[in-house]
Amino acid sequence: MEILKFAVTGIICALAVVLVREHRGDISPFVQIAGVTVLALMCISVFIKIFERTKGLLPSSDVIDSGYLDLLIKIVGIAVITKISSDICNDSGNSAISSAVELAGKALILLLCMPLLEAVASLAGGLLE
Repeated sequence: MEILKFAVTGIICALAVVLVREHRGDISPFVQIAGVTVLALMCISVFIKIFERTKGLLPSSDVIDSGYLDLLIKIVGIAVITKISSDICNDSGNSAISSAVELAGKALILLLCMPLLEAVASLAGGLLE
């Protein structure tokens, strides 16, 4: 029941932000960032387990290039960091900055996908010949 650790920690962090916002609204974004950091650090052990399990899949498969798995992991990481950063900006009342963070995350993901798109285009070109 690892989800309970995350849920309880998240609720405690949310309550802390609300309480601090009532008394010292100027430091509530820092409390929120601290809470997000704590939750992100808690997720590290889960991600380590995921990486270990996925690395074990590759030797048994000749179809999947290991570079694509690394690419997928980077994309998921960028998506998670972008979402958290964007939500923090929105909660702070900075929707324009939030949109810019989301745009930058999408552009970085697209940039990382370019080698995959090139491989698909090459494969399609080879099939048409």
